[in-house]
Amino acid sequence: MTSEDDLPECCGSGCTNCVLDRKTKFRKLPSSRTSILDGGAYKPFLCTNISQCSFNTFRFRFQHQPSLVESTDAAGNELHISPGSHLMLRAPRDWRQTNRPTNELFMPWRAQSMEKARVQNGGIGAKKSAEKYDQSERDLYFSRPYTPIRVDSNACEFEVLIRLEVCGEMSEYLQTLHAGDVMEWKGTYTGFLWERNARKSLLCFAQGVGLAPIYSILAAILDDEEDETRLKLVYCCRDIEGILMRDELLKMGAFWNFEAAVYLSRKVCSCDGKTTRRCSCLSSKIKYSERIFNHRLEKIDIENLLHRSGQQDSVQVLICGTECFTKLVENCLTRLNVRNVYKF
Repeated sequence: MTSEDDLPECCGSGCTNCVLDRKTKFRKLPSSRTSILDGGAYKPFLCTNISQCSFNTFRFRFQHQPSLVESTDAAGNELHISPGSHLMLRAPRDWRQTNRPTNELFMPWRAQSMEKARVQNGGIGAKKSAEKYDQSERDLYFSRPYTPIRVDSNACEFEVLIRLEVCGEMSEYLQTLHAGDVMEWKGTYTGFLWERNARKSLLCFAQGVGLAPIYSILAAILDDEEDETRLKLVYCCRDIEGILMRDELLKMGAFWNFEAAVYLSRKVCSCDGKTTRRCSCLSSKIKYSERIFNHRLEKIDIENLLHRSGQQDSVQVLICGTECFTKLVENCLTRLNVRNVYKF
């Protein structure tokens, strides 16, 4: 009997039904190396890059920085983070006493956010109390959860999208972060686990930075050539400038089983189309094959998407956004008797 390894390589002609009756598969070899984040302790990660994605959202890249204690043991480890999982980032509560300089990259956002805080609080910039998300840590730190959008296991690095909040404690701290600084991360915390071809369709509703966990799941499914689930993303933003990871979503559109639709809630143009769902100003900004709608996502849009996705039992729905956004989508799903729903 001829083994698969003895068969000739694909001819590369793009045959619809390959004469060799073979399907190229992406195989991940099992690894004996443990994950850097195993053990449940905070680990040091070096900030290697910071870039701006929208006015108030930034992309941070971190790479594991072994400490002197773990340098010998961690040399052969990998970084394993399941798609959709989140990590905890912590910072010292007394960071203001160290006079950390503000990163110039955040200056435009800082100037406008401080003005907004003064207007909202009658001329006085209010400070939020730091909420501790990781209840197991001591009161020397405060923490926040973030979901990686990209993970490089071998390089031991990951990237996160972070939306800065006016007067937010972590947002204030992150404005002092520069490439070369070391932060402490802990994880991973997994809520939703996807099984290959578990459903015929995966319908995702994301709002703003809520795209992060959903994007990581979609990317992992598209990376699996044996997963033929049909993927639909409904992404809601304030305006076209606020579309996060726009280039990455365009690349996903090249896959046969992926489609995305973007809904804009704020109309900032002054053309005659602002009172309708068609706008010549928006049309000039749309890239090839993009589906961007000049109106807020409404119940009728959600219902039409669900009807086109097939039978309710064959659809898995993911939702990630504000409480108001989640309730809107969830109410439509309940009315249509859709049960397979997961909220991040």
